[in-house]
Amino acid sequence: MNMNQKIAVAIVDLLILMELCISMYAAARNPDMMTPVFVKSFFAMALPTLVMAKVTVRKLRTVEIRVG
Repeated sequence: MNMNQKIAVAIVDLLILMELCISMYAAARNPDMMTPVFVKSFFAMALPTLVMAKVTVRKLRTVEIRVG
């Protein structure tokens, strides 16, 4: 993994952490529906983030030339 990929992964880690905090905050505001609110809000944010992370890391990989 090259340096650009490592930076992208670190940014994604921070985004997931922020999404987790936002989801926990949203769920705490509605105690009667805490679990459904958390699950809906977290996965609605996390899944697109993870898909974009996978695409970004793949685009940032370096091309290896094999001789032999």
